[in-house]
Amino acid sequence: MTAMKKGADATVAIPAAEVQAALELILASSVFVNAPRMCRLLRFLGEKALFGEAQNTSEYFIGIEVFDRDPSAYRAGDDPVVRVQVGRLREKLKTYYATLGAGADIEILIPTGSYMPVIQRKSVADIDPKQSGMLAIHPFKCISHHRDGVHFTQGLNEELMHQLFKAFGKIIVAHSFFTSGNVDNESWTLKDISSAGVNHLLEGSVQIDAERIRVSIRLVDVSVGCIAWSEQFDRRVFFAISHQEELASSICSALQRFFCRK
Repeated sequence: MTAMKKGADATVAIPAAEVQAALELILASSVFVNAPRMCRLLRFLGEKALFGEAQNTSEYFIGIEVFDRDPSAYRAGDDPVVRVQVGRLREKLKTYYATLGAGADIEILIPTGSYMPVIQRKSVADIDPKQSGMLAIHPFKCISHHRDGVHFTQGLNEELMHQLFKAFGKIIVAHSFFTSGNVDNESWTLKDISSAGVNHLLEGSVQIDAERIRVSIRLVDVSVGCIAWSEQFDRRVFFAISHQEELASSICSALQRFFCRK
C-alpha cells in the first residue's frame, strides 16, 4: 500500500479513513473546487493509490478512464492529455500544500516521472511551526446594542473557528492564544503575535439594525501591521445557528480565495 508513515518507520500504513478524509479536504478546497477535470484526476489516482491498484494507473488506462478517450483509437504516444494534466495536477498540489494545506499532516504527492501518488504522513520535523501558526483569529465583537447581538456574535465566533479549522487545518491559532493568566487579549501587540510565528490576524465586528446584520472583517499582515484584505457580509436579521453557519462558511471561502491568489 502506498499510504505510509514518513520517517524511520516507513512501513506503518496510514488508516484508509484518514487518507480519504485528506483527499476530500483537498477536493473541497478552493484550489480544486472549480477545476472538475483536476478533481476527477486526483480522485481517480488517489483512490488507486489508496487501494494498491498501481497496475491501473498507466497513461493509457488514465486516458480512457479519466479523460474518456476511445479505447479503439487512443494512442498515448500521440495524445499528451494525461502527461499535460498530471503535470498541472502536480502544480496544483504544490499550491495547495503551500497555502491552504500548509498545516496538513498527510500529503498526497505525485513524483515526477510517475502517475502513482505517494501518500505519506509528515513527521513533526517536516512541519514548519511558522506555517502551522499562520492564521490567528481574534474573536469578533458585537458593536451594536441589539439584545441578541452578543450571543449571535459568540456563536459566530465558534462556528467560524470550526469552519476555518476544517478548511485550513493546523495553521489556525485559537482564541485562547490571546489569553495569558489574567491578561486579556487587548494587551497583545502585533509584535507579540508575529514573534509567536503568526503571519496573519483575522479580526472583525458585527453590527445589527432593524433590517440587517453586517459582519465586517479584516486580515492584518502582522509583519508590517497593514490590512492585507477586508470584506463585509450583509445578511437579513435572523438569529439562528443556520445563519451563523452560512456566514462562517462565506467568510471561510473568501479567505481561501484570498490565500490562493497570493
